[in-house]
Amino acid sequence: MTTMQTAEAVRAAGYVRVSQERAARNGYGLGAQEQDVRRFVEYKNWPFVDLYREEGVSGYRKDRPALDRLLADAKAGRFNVAVFPSIDRAGRSVRDVIEIDQALRAAGVDTVFLREGVDTSTPTGELFRNIMASLAEFEGRVIYERLSKGKRRKAAEGGYTGGWVPYGYRRTDERTIAVVPDEAVVVERIFRLAADGRSLPSIAKTLRDENAPTRNGGAWRPSTIQGMLRNRFYTGRVEHEGDFIRAQHGAIVSDPLFQACM
Repeated sequence: MTTMQTAEAVRAAGYVRVSQERAARNGYGLGAQEQDVRRFVEYKNWPFVDLYREEGVSGYRKDRPALDRLLADAKAGRFNVAVFPSIDRAGRSVRDVIEIDQALRAAGVDTVFLREGVDTSTPTGELFRNIMASLAEFEGRVIYERLSKGKRRKAAEGGYTGGWVPYGYRRTDERTIAVVPDEAVVVERIFRLAADGRSLPSIAKTLRDENAPTRNGGAWRPSTIQGMLRNRFYTGRVEHEGDFIRAQHGAIVSDPLFQACM
């Protein structure tokens, strides 16, 4: 490291991070990462200043609170060696990894990436950092593409692919949408009132008078009702590539009733 600051002067800190996808894929969770970092620091007989933990945070994100604290503490001189379990824990792009490493070095902090055995205080270490960061970026893109293909396939089959769930439904897990019976009654009533020619303000007033429950406890408003009357999700369909296809969730409103409200 900058000829590896003398052992007596070293003050080490660690950074660990896991995203949900990564944890599910290979089980290298925060506990395992922390154990590797602490074991290395103990082997080196360095004083351990702090551990910065990032849980459920993608390496592509710019807003990483633990990383921000690490860099701020580095500038403040709290430690002079930063230990990462691997290069891809620092970041998922070559540019980000280099920028993080350079920011630490500008603060007088040496960087160690355990899995790759890289010490970036030497020209050889910088070269290996760039090579391994490139491989980490490539791996991340492969994972992203694999997830994207799976999402597109699920969308083509009418499956739930994430995002906001309309009133009348709830998400039972990451893949499934279920009808909420009490809310479904309200949804159908809204459509029937609209099909009878009632205006949006009139429907909203009726629902308020009947104390029909809203999702967040607020008051029924014409704009909310208008959005519901235009949402084909209630007919058991989702939009895919410009067409409305049959979805995997149940319908609350029939096609004829939906058309009667158009």
